[in-house]
Amino acid sequence: MINKLFVSISLILATLLFNKSHSNDFPTLARSEFVFACMSSNASNRDFMAKCSCAIDEIAKRITFKEYAQAEAIARLWEGNSPREEAFKSVGLSKDRMQKLFRAQAASELECF
Repeated sequence: MINKLFVSISLILATLLFNKSHSNDFPTLARSEFVFACMSSNASNRDFMAKCSCAIDEIAKRITFKEYAQAEAIARLWEGNSPREEAFKSVGLSKDRMQKLFRAQAASELECF
């Protein structure tokens, strides 16, 4: 009985710690840059500061900072039209990373805006 309780508590704590560390691996600078860019694309007021802050928090819950940074780099490459950039668009890994970012962004839109 005590062993089952200990295992259950350990699993719950491990889950909570993983989720917390996963959502907190975004550096403050990256979060701030996102909020400033979001606010400049919308209204630069307190209401949008709260919405944009919520959005990056929701994204951080769904993907790691490493995945986010990779997707941001891929997005910059997708904007170009050179042959090298066009070839990069067809790479499976880049599509997977972008899809994961798009899903996280969509969830953040629904949750925060």
